[in-house]
Amino acid sequence: MKIGKKFSIIFTALFAIVFVAGLNATFAQGTVVDVISESEDHTIFAGLLAETELDNIVAQPGPFTIVAPTDAAFEAMGDQLDQMREDPQVLQNVIIGHLFQGEVASAEVEDHLGIEIREGDIPASNGVIHVSDQVVMGQ
Repeated sequence: MKIGKKFSIIFTALFAIVFVAGLNATFAQGTVVDVISESEDHTIFAGLLAETELDNIVAQPGPFTIVAPTDAAFEAMGDQLDQMREDPQVLQNVIIGHLFQGEVASAEVEDHLGIEIREGDIPASNGVIHVSDQVVMGQ
């Protein structure tokens, strides 16, 4: 009887740990904005989303697809990034070119935008993110 009771207590404790860990993993996954903001490779893009106030839109329930250029992609633009920032409408249009309503697979994004996705289909609570080493211009 003691073995059965110990087994029951251990099983219940393990079940509780697994259940709580699963809940934490589910709730730890944030919105597309949260995931991008937490990425060390996307500080410029996260800042531009905030600067254009488009972060407020893609923080909504969605679903959304975001093509997130890396910091290296923006740095490769040189002075062109500063020029875009001088005209808020131009900057907003460039950032909008990286946003899609609905969930769009990485292969479709590559075909539509003519860019290469380095890492695709990163899940978020309100959509997916595709990482690119290119900034989408003029779409």
